[in-house]
Amino acid sequence: MLYIRWNEENELGIDIIDEQHRGVVSAINSFYYGVSQGLSKQSLRLTKGMLDEMTIMHFETEERFLKQMGYPHLHSHALLHQKLLVKMGNIFDESIANSDPDPFLQFLKSWWLHHINEEDRTYARYLKINGKLS
Repeated sequence: MLYIRWNEENELGIDIIDEQHRGVVSAINSFYYGVSQGLSKQSLRLTKGMLDEMTIMHFETEERFLKQMGYPHLHSHALLHQKLLVKMGNIFDESIANSDPDPFLQFLKSWWLHHINEEDRTYARYLKINGKLS
């Protein structure tokens, strides 16, 4: 009963980044499972807290990595991260207030898969082209 199925197409070829992406997707799937099992709002808040912590840790790791690699678009990439955290909180609060977690789940799925497969893939390509990744 997974909301997002991880597959090799989502991998960037950067071990720690790929592992953390899988972890965030796992946390999203845990939230989905909680919703499908009718867990209380308090339990969903705890699961959302775990998702927040994993997301923040991942963003810090990714931004540090990109800084070390000299990625020239780090600032704009980091802004995407900041916007996600704010939007994620707002949509979650609204979803919980309305007792409708679907908008939150749909947002997470859409944002994360787009971010991994579009925006993150952009920096991975840049790093490979410039010989910073093998």
